[in-house]
Amino acid sequence: MTETNATETKHQVPIQDIYSPHEAAALLGMKVNRIWDLARGGDDPFPLRRLSGMKRGSIVFRDEMLEWARRNFGLVSDGRKR
Repeated sequence: MTETNATETKHQVPIQDIYSPHEAAALLGMKVNRIWDLARGGDDPFPLRRLSGMKRGSIVFRDEMLEWARRNFGLVSDGRKR
């Protein structure tokens, strides 16, 4: 892990089939609280899963996260003024 500032650290996340919310946040370049907010609502919530009746141990499947990201992240070129 390399220290970037006093409140935030960055680390590499290996490619795997299942990620924790912290790993998903690192891969998407956002804080884990934003992952939780995205999972709780909206028309297309972030695909965070956990076993029924459990309050801990949430996961996200890589393929579902990639599909969600493709639907929700726009191309930078789409935002340019012409």
